[in-house]
Amino acid sequence: MDRILTDPALEAQLNFESAAYAGWLNALVAGGITREDALENMANGWRFERQERITLWEEQVEEDAHILRERLERERAEKEVEEQEEHREAEKKKPKINDFDAGSVVANVIIPCLSQYAIQKIKNMEYVELWYLSPDGCHEASTTARSTSDSDDAYGFAKVDGIIALKTLASFKASHKALQDHDLSWRQFDLAKTSFLIHIEKSGWPDKHQQALALFFTLITNHEHHMHPRGEKTLLRYAGFVRQEWHDRLAQNQGFNIGLFNNALYGTISDNVWEAERDEGLKLEYFLPPLPTCYPMLTQRSPS
Repeated sequence: MDRILTDPALEAQLNFESAAYAGWLNALVAGGITREDALENMANGWRFERQERITLWEEQVEEDAHILRERLERERAEKEVEEQEEHREAEKKKPKINDFDAGSVVANVIIPCLSQYAIQKIKNMEYVELWYLSPDGCHEASTTARSTSDSDDAYGFAKVDGIIALKTLASFKASHKALQDHDLSWRQFDLAKTSFLIHIEKSGWPDKHQQALALFFTLITNHEHHMHPRGEKTLLRYAGFVRQEWHDRLAQNQGFNIGLFNNALYGTISDNVWEAERDEGLKLEYFLPPLPTCYPMLTQRSPS
């Protein structure tokens, strides 16, 4: 239906006595009704038709208002979504600082900072030598950080969760001073494993893995052979080999419980350590120069 352009209620009643309506009026009179009745019929017909157009006009106005309300509501909703998105983006760019516990004091022991290389390894839940968490490793990280050159600020590409990302080259660089776990002193190992357990907790390693590693280190440091000859060397070799194997097997989805102590493997490593020391002793004995043989000086008496 065509739109009604003006409100029919504002229209004035037509003058049916004018020349424009004379033909219609005369036709009605010729039909046998009086002039007054004809004019009244014409006025009633116009009022009826106008009322229909008024009804249609009101429906049209209501429909237009409904369409306008929907459009305004849609625009308001779209604007609200846009403002929320802009707010989120602004929040992302805004510098953030975490909350703190008003009743908490600094810890009695402050864990030294690690190198970016070690931090990245722990965040990625990968194997890292315990030397990086020892006092020597932390001291090396601190010294290196203070002497950072422009080249250390360079970036390289790395794959993180299947996405190629830029990372500082410092996070790729292993220290040339790093030692294997079995080359650490017993004190270095003991301090480093404590720091290691703290850092994996902060990095959100699974509780199951944390508990297994905690038990693993407890069994090592409290083993009955700790005070035996070659005991520390054997235990350090067992710890180093087993932890490396654990990470390798996890990467292959063949993980085992590192918290279960393998006495058979420990016995094999102990035998290897003993044989290595024996062979080293034999080598030293072979290459040492022979001791000089001393003979008593014999003097011949002249006949009296």
